Amino acid sequence: SGGTAPRQMRLATVWGSGTAVGKTLVSAGLMRAAAARSLPSLFLKPVQTGVPDSDGAFVARAAGCQHVVGEHAAAAGLSTSGPSPSAASATPPPQRALTLFAWRPAVSPHVAVEREGRGVSDAELRRATVAEIDRFAAALAASPMADGLPDALALVETAGGVASPSPSRSLQCDALPTALPTAKLAEAPRATETPLPALLVGDAALGGISATVCAAELLRSRGHALHEVVLFEPGGGGGLGNAEAIGAALGVRVRSLPAPPPLPEPLDGWWEEVGAHFAELLDGLPRACTPLP
Repeated sequence: SGGTAPRQMRLATVWGSGTAVGKTLVSAGLMRAAAARSLPSLFLKPVQTGVPDSDGAFVARAAGCQHVVGEHAAAAGLSTSGPSPSAASATPPPQRALTLFAWRPAVSPHVAVEREGRGVSDAELRRATVAEIDRFAAALAASPMADGLPDALALVETAGGVASPSPSRSLQCDALPTALPTAKLAEAPRATETPLPALLVGDAALGGISATVCAAELLRSRGHALHEVVLFEPGGGGGLGNAEAIGAALGVRVRSLPAPPPLPEPLDGWWEEVGAHFAELLDGLPRACTPLP
């Protein structure tokens, strides 16, 4: 019967110490790890600029799932792509990547709004983000196979860096939710909040220690629960000592992964190389009570 989906789900928001540090690679790696286990999973990109570029489409291709776009994102020219879930694959709910709000100019979101219009308030951004995770949790609960679902994953990927402006000009670390409302459960009769663990993708380059530590401390100051830092380093090594210094400063695990090959080289071999790392990263995400309706 439905309504008995796992009362726990792995949740995370993927942040970056800056632009182009590898947030979408982390998201795609986690979605691939979930797909390898046939786990229901959701990748959510609330804000996208630079259409037709699309992080959601990249993640969907990497994970072999469908990329769905919201009405606002569709107005920027994005369209749903990838394999449509069949009736059989919809139980349990399949993987899905979703882009909510998007603009064409390849600039910061607040500048994209100035140029293109279609502004979005922080309240709208938070409400839409939480609503999609709610829908995903509800789909889990309604699945006829709910009793047999061992796990699930929901990821939110930010745009740019921790202090990059949102569409409304506020900082993203202020605009996006730090936690989700938790359903009332027998063991928790009063509604509580489920923290959204923060995965911070740091900078392995010279100067990256300062940028990463500052980003992490800003997240913490805004109430985000820092879970782990990921660095992409040539060969996966620590030639500049960034991982050790960042870990010592922040007191969290810093995971060094080999950097991907430069574009346009294919990523197939790299995905094979780092697959075990992403499986371990998925295992390490804390399980939290889902915001079931």
